[in-house]
Amino acid sequence: MPFSTLTKYCVLSVCVFLLAVSAQADPLPFAPGEKLFYEVRWEQVPVARVSLEVGPVEEIRGEAAYHFVFRARTYPALDVLFPVDGHIGGYTDLGLTRSFRLEKDMREGWTRRAYRVDFDWDRGIADYIKRGQTSRSVALPDGTLDMLSILYYVRSLPLTAGMTVARPLNSGKKIHPAEALVVRQETITVVGHAWPAFLIEPDVRKAGGIFKKSKAPRFLLWISADDRKLPLKVVSKVWVGSFIVELADALADPVTAGS
Repeated sequence: MPFSTLTKYCVLSVCVFLLAVSAQADPLPFAPGEKLFYEVRWEQVPVARVSLEVGPVEEIRGEAAYHFVFRARTYPALDVLFPVDGHIGGYTDLGLTRSFRLEKDMREGWTRRAYRVDFDWDRGIADYIKRGQTSRSVALPDGTLDMLSILYYVRSLPLTAGMTVARPLNSGKKIHPAEALVVRQETITVVGHAWPAFLIEPDVRKAGGIFKKSKAPRFLLWISADDRKLPLKVVSKVWVGSFIVELADALADPVTAGS
């Protein structure tokens, strides 16, 4: 089972979408202390639990930064086939306008992938660092966000049906434009609750990896159309089948989190 799709595309692609300069919600729909838990299914078979967490505000290069964390762990029964265990971290300024750092330390199968990307805005360069050595440096377009922080940026926006938007996205070694369409608002049922939600579809036709190998790949994301802007569900349709990521539990109301 190509379960690296979970870590490389359920996160990278949960975030391969969005978004251009736009006004932010006030207050933001999240705060340090928020934790969201999800179940991942492959063709309706439960394969893993993942989580999204807003950590305490930290200082990066002398600037205050949000610390966003994604964690993934396969269920024990799947470990004999393709174990996944680890985390991805993203750091971005409090205005959600640019990333400072991206970190990944993840076991995928029998390979451990660990690296860091430093966004040096003074030099206008993003350095890809592995085993303590910079192995690749690329030019840094204005407003670039990492593949995890961009999800929280999207949550900060006043989404409306019909929006077509774009933003530079860093997914590790590369920076590329990401685009998506806010298709419509509809009602979906998740964790036994009917949610008004925005359906968002990123353009994955030019994405690499498993999307590139698929004849008609699709990636669908639903974000709640309320004050919390919760990522509710993701459906990824590729040549190996469908991956479904669905909210299982949400802890910490952003109004009181961190207080």
